[in-house]
Amino acid sequence: MGARLKDADLRAAALGRLLAHAASAPDTLVVNELGLAHGASRVDIAVINGHIRGVEIKAEADSLERLPRQVEAYGRVVDRATLIADERHLPAALSLVPDWWGVISARRAANGAVVFRRLRVERANRATDPMTVARLLWRNEVCAILQRQDCDPRLLRAPRAALYAELVSRYPKTKLADLVRATLKARGNWRDRPRPA
Repeated sequence: MGARLKDADLRAAALGRLLAHAASAPDTLVVNELGLAHGASRVDIAVINGHIRGVEIKAEADSLERLPRQVEAYGRVVDRATLIADERHLPAALSLVPDWWGVISARRAANGAVVFRRLRVERANRATDPMTVARLLWRNEVCAILQRQDCDPRLLRAPRAALYAELVSRYPKTKLADLVRATLKARGNWRDRPRPA
């Protein structure tokens, strides 16, 4: 029996193999630990291009206790989701994730490598919540968008909740999602990466 599969092992293997193409694509942003609802929940790995894909990782030592809440949080924001889980979690995990989630099993091979096996292909999530999607943006990003819309300058000093409500009221769901993705991709100072020189 090899060493236990840790979160870092699964994350490195996922980024290096499953998400290598996305990570190297110029129009794609890959973010570790994307905060949802101002940090109430996190996406382990978010891939942002023509849609937002969330990847949730459950290593061998992890518990599935938080998974139902994570499924709910992901469902409000991501267009597609995949669970990468150590084999021991699969029977329980399959009953906890909705059928639009993809599922990939992970185990350690005799040579120490991480072996992935796709059990279920992800499908589109049609139930994202525009307000939760808008809340991926920072206050200054929302203000910049509203300024371009010739918004009343007094509104720009309003509480954050009012700014998000204004943003959501001005854009249809698909246009809002496009705008949020473009803004996230243009953001220069992500926590998980150094600021570009």
